[in-house]
Amino acid sequence: MRLEMATTAVRDVRLSDRTRIDDGVLEIDRAGLRKLLLEDDAFADVTIEVARPGESARIIHVMDAAEPRWKPEPGSTFPLFVGPPKTVGEGRTLRLDGIAVVSTSDAVAGEPTYWREGIIDMVGPGADATPLAATTNLVLTFTPASVYLDATRPDAVIENIMIGSGLAQRFNRSVRVAELKAAAYLARAAAAREPDHVRTYALGGAGDGLPKVVYFYQLSGSVVYGGNLEKMLPTLIHPSEVLDGAIINIRSNAHATIRSSTYDNQNHAIIEELYDRHGRDVDFRGVVIYPAASDDINDKEVMAEYAVKLARLLGADAACASYAGGGHPAVEFMLICQKAERAGIRTVLVMPETYGLPDDPGFVYFVPEAERIVSTGRTTQSLELPRMERVIGGEKLFDLEGPPEDARSIPYRYLFGSGTAAGGGRLTARQF
Repeated sequence: MRLEMATTAVRDVRLSDRTRIDDGVLEIDRAGLRKLLLEDDAFADVTIEVARPGESARIIHVMDAAEPRWKPEPGSTFPLFVGPPKTVGEGRTLRLDGIAVVSTSDAVAGEPTYWREGIIDMVGPGADATPLAATTNLVLTFTPASVYLDATRPDAVIENIMIGSGLAQRFNRSVRVAELKAAAYLARAAAAREPDHVRTYALGGAGDGLPKVVYFYQLSGSVVYGGNLEKMLPTLIHPSEVLDGAIINIRSNAHATIRSSTYDNQNHAIIEELYDRHGRDVDFRGVVIYPAASDDINDKEVMAEYAVKLARLLGADAACASYAGGGHPAVEFMLICQKAERAGIRTVLVMPETYGLPDDPGFVYFVPEAERIVSTGRTTQSLELPRMERVIGGEKLFDLEGPPEDARSIPYRYLFGSGTAAGGGRLTARQF
């Protein structure tokens, strides 16, 4: 499998009456895009705004973000969300670099909000924490249709405290479809021009003598090819499939700092680094994905056993494993480390520190074999955000007092994309 990623760099974005790319400037037909997004009757309205790096702007109520991508035929762009049910990870994909599509909305009936708030500051200390402050962001703020605000409906009853009501789940999926339609619409504008550069991703050909490395990727709040993961055993996936849009975020009620966004998967830092090192000092063999879903210890044991068995089938000598965050997911994450080490597979762990006070160890569960750990930041650590001149995405924060533009001290858990399992955030910790 060979994936060609044809990249066009975008240095500025302007709302206009046509969509085109010229000399690094992306013009967007605001009316045309708005019409496309409002084809879904889940939305009463949508506003389209641009937030640029260095601007005194705060984006709130962030649900997800995606990088503009489009696959010419016979490929499928974001399968089962935009394109037909085909697999990805090979062929040619058009990519716009330097821009992200960011989706925001108020909560709907039966949608939990205790972890829902997500913030992107485009300047200041908050901007230093997230890669999405370095992109020009096309922010889509969706107004839910009245049916999604009716708390008296039977399908507005909360079925699950994490994902909420059936109504809320349908709305969240509609937002992702609209966001990804926008991402595909923008990237298609690059079809008529030569890309600035093309990168080819492929496995194999690493030669003998290099350590064979597998990546264990724990997924939470995401779907693979549109399907639910909760009851899935660990499975193999080609790393290029992750980069090419196979994994889509679907849940907004998760700590913003560790929320695994679609953008994170498209630019998965760990996978990118393993590709960079493939054939140089490692032999990258593949990715084992598994859900962060079970609350039964027997299921966790089987999950860990099976994940490590897949790594052994690939002949792994070493592994990297990342943790999606949360309570239950910590157990199988550590069990995989333990079982891999006992099978002779040396393992490096990548994890956010999501629990306890800033001075606490940060572990929910621990095994003695966990000797090599990379922190992606402490979500309970606080930082000072300055006042912003402009707020996009809503008028009131979900669970923080005061006007959203105000200066405030908040924990990192509110800063979208600052410490995800994919390793692309800006936070870490060092032991001296």
